Amino acid sequence: MPVLLLILLSVLLGATAQILFKVGVLQLGSISFDWPGIARLALNPAILSGLAAFAASFLLWLKILAAAPLSYAYPMVSLGYVFVFVVSWLYLGESLPPLRVLGLALIIAGIFFIARS
Repeated sequence: MPVLLLILLSVLLGATAQILFKVGVLQLGSISFDWPGIARLALNPAILSGLAAFAASFLLWLKILAAAPLSYAYPMVSLGYVFVFVVSWLYLGESLPPLRVLGLALIIAGIFFIARS
């Protein structure tokens, strides 16, 4: 599999993990870091799924680091911001302010130039 596809898969898994973490904490309501609160976090299905996605992203990232220059691969992680923003807007009802959209467009442009190099 080409390294660019591995990078995209790793970034998608990492972004998915963040979305699942958000869904999990929304389900729990309040968060406390005492033993019962930590147990509630650890047993929440969305948070557990997020941890699994994050672990898979991490393992895939190690494979990517062995195959690609870090100066090429690491900037691609910025795509995670774009994925999280779009999913947060579509499924979590978060806002879409124009300056944030402009910032995301600049990130996408930067990634395009890096990918073409």
